Amino acid sequence: KFSFLTYQFRRYPLGFCFEMAEKYGFDGVEVWGARPHAYAYDMDADAVSDILELKKRHQIEISMFTPEILAYPYSLTSGSRKEVSEAVDYLIRSAEAAAAMGAGYMQVTCPHPGYGVNRAHVYEQVVEALMIICSRAQKEGVALVMEALSPSEGNLLTTAEDLKRLISDVNSPALKAMMDVVPPVIANEPFAEYFDRLKDDLVYIHLANSDGKTEFHSQLDDGVIPFIDMMQVFKNYSYDGWCSIELLAPYFKDPELYLAQSSRLIKNMRRELSI
Repeated sequence: KFSFLTYQFRRYPLGFCFEMAEKYGFDGVEVWGARPHAYAYDMDADAVSDILELKKRHQIEISMFTPEILAYPYSLTSGSRKEVSEAVDYLIRSAEAAAAMGAGYMQVTCPHPGYGVNRAHVYEQVVEALMIICSRAQKEGVALVMEALSPSEGNLLTTAEDLKRLISDVNSPALKAMMDVVPPVIANEPFAEYFDRLKDDLVYIHLANSDGKTEFHSQLDDGVIPFIDMMQVFKNYSYDGWCSIELLAPYFKDPELYLAQSSRLIKNMRRELSI
């Protein structure tokens, strides 16, 4: 199934994203967990009811709930105990919001911990925090989905092997993994590594293209990744989970235009590969 991260439409209300998903033939939306879309602490009964109505009206699923965790003020890798504690509370509240809106997956990431820190200590801190969050998420019926980042975004989890180790150390059925296709390109890591190492724990994919040098997420047909061939690789590994378009700046300027382009490319790809 195909969806898109609503962050691309951050200058529009969330309802507009559901309209766009229906209009351009997407199966779902990946709901950005921040204002003006769905900040966890805004998700009272009325807000959740509005989202459930959008799902019903447009017949669009929520592929994943993605609380904002790469930007201030929440981080699981912070040197501040207060910030980490608040991040844990925030992600628990986010898992509750995800469950309420019928999202079975919630994305988590580990931003750069800063320079001059003991990364082994930070890693242990993240494992302990995730154990707490996963315990609550499991009760809510939500799986946390950890994303590896490019080294410029976060140097703690950057490869498929890093994700595999984390899943083993947290040891919770509520922790899964995803692949954003940009970090493997930057890390010179084959996409196959994610499938071979993570196997059934790989449950989600972020689609974009890459300049091959930075963390920039470019439109699907503009970069070093041959899009159709990448999707052929995914098909060869029998991947049947969600694929979600993740376009950020500068695509805020006309998000419908680039969503229309993504829709066209996906439809052409599906015809060519019989997906």
